[in-house]
Amino acid sequence: MLSEQLTAWAAVAAVVISLVNVGLSARLVRRQESTQWIRGHLPELIAGFNDATHRFMVKVHRGDWDGVAPEARSSHGMDEAREALAYLSKLQVFAGPATILAAHKTFDAVDAIRMHHLSVLEAGGRVDQDWSRYWSYAQANHAFMTASRREMGLKPPPALRPEVLPSHQASRWTAIRSWFRRHTPADS
Repeated sequence: MLSEQLTAWAAVAAVVISLVNVGLSARLVRRQESTQWIRGHLPELIAGFNDATHRFMVKVHRGDWDGVAPEARSSHGMDEAREALAYLSKLQVFAGPATILAAHKTFDAVDAIRMHHLSVLEAGGRVDQDWSRYWSYAQANHAFMTASRREMGLKPPPALRPEVLPSHQASRWTAIRSWFRRHTPADS
């Protein structure tokens, strides 16, 4: 009788241990699949956000503001901004805090360029390419790429080089001529 009870308790204990083992294994597998799914989507979201913010920056920094009607200026570049914000909202679900913060700063840097140009035009001025604001965008974008690459376990991107930017006072052609002179061998 005692041996039958002992056998019954041993069988119950084996069933309980086996159910706990199956439950833990299923949970770990689900967590691993979820992590793989997130890691599979993260590069696509990062690349999409980076591309959308770059197109937003090109539209507002290099775009022809003189060709935009005064009543349409406030919406200039907003299609690109909406796309970048859509990617940003998806990043907030899948990315870590450092990547999300860097993404916000990147978007804010581009929007600062847009808002600066709008205020210059509103005051009756002419929009010139402001390289200091572009450099702020470049730094924010570099920080975003560094944070996102770190999150994916990749090496950081190469360091930024400010010498590739034209100076604030030089026109684009002056900067190109200056670069050409530095990189072309002198006639001997």
